[in-house]
Amino acid sequence: MELIQLGSAGPEVEDVQQRLGDLGLPCDDDRGVFDATTLAAVRAFQQQRGLPADGMVGPDTWHALVGASWRLGDRMLYVKRPVLQGDDVRDLQRRLNQLGFDAGYEDGLYGMQTFEAVRDFQLNVGLNNDGIAGPDTVDLLRRLYRRHQEAPAYAVREREQLRNAPRHSVAGVRVMVDAGHSPELPGFRNPDGVEEHQVTWAIATLVEGRLAALGAHVVLARGPATSPTPSDRAQHANREDVEAILSIHCNGLGSPAARGAAAYYFGHQGAVSERGRRLAQLAVDRVVEVTGTLNCRTHPSTTALLRESKAPAVLVEPGFLTHPEEGRALADPGYQRELASALVDALVEFLTGAREPVAA
Repeated sequence: MELIQLGSAGPEVEDVQQRLGDLGLPCDDDRGVFDATTLAAVRAFQQQRGLPADGMVGPDTWHALVGASWRLGDRMLYVKRPVLQGDDVRDLQRRLNQLGFDAGYEDGLYGMQTFEAVRDFQLNVGLNNDGIAGPDTVDLLRRLYRRHQEAPAYAVREREQLRNAPRHSVAGVRVMVDAGHSPELPGFRNPDGVEEHQVTWAIATLVEGRLAALGAHVVLARGPATSPTPSDRAQHANREDVEAILSIHCNGLGSPAARGAAAYYFGHQGAVSERGRRLAQLAVDRVVEVTGTLNCRTHPSTTALLRESKAPAVLVEPGFLTHPEEGRALADPGYQRELASALVDALVEFLTGAREPVAA
């Protein structure tokens, strides 16, 4: 879809304004025109939903806006392609998890894990266990929902996985490495005009080589000239059944003073990928150790790659491409090798518990 942003006008803007208004974010002083009031409302919505608050309505923001209009019981929920998504699915997942039926992350996506949780619930309460969340299933869920339960089922499962003894090496582990952006969506530029997609591709291929040398099976989310969407990348990871996803991006701001490393993991309204958060923390710590840049910490996010992938996924921004010095460093092959080493170190520690990479 084309971006709907400041200066846009037409029925698509009016649709966005209507949806925002229904969510308590009125912005239709100038109906059908994307003005400063609409910009502020879009940013407020993005902040609420854990999306980058860039004020532009792209695919992630549009899907979140549409999904926010659904309430549990408005429609039948079942497995289909493309996947049903919305606030009604998230509410269903929350209720199932709190009752001990593991619906997975409360990500608002009606996937197979949610389907199986619905079937388990239906079997336990004597309903036809078809995996379809219709009126009878929703009615019973509403009556049985226990708000006082402390830990949802998926959180218990994730904490158990973190406590399990780690593997001894990364040999045979399936990992996706994602070079953020693409030639079609090049991202930020450094002071010399080097584009983000070029930097992320260079770092990603270095990470791939180091992991392959340790015996890991590495899946690249894109090629040097391909431009899959974030959802495409997540589905690719799911098909390949990877155990972890490392997405490499660069940060950027209008202010040239901004610098530092940050990472993002799936999290929204109390639903958090514990393993994603662990990998994000390791990645930031190792990058800061190697480069000496500022620690901009880890943050929850609901971007498509993090939300739609089954494996723990992190989006790492090792620096600001728009910073005069850091931006040039990010394009330097020697600096890229240091970053790749730090990111591999983080992945290895996440997968094995070992502080340093070990030979396969």
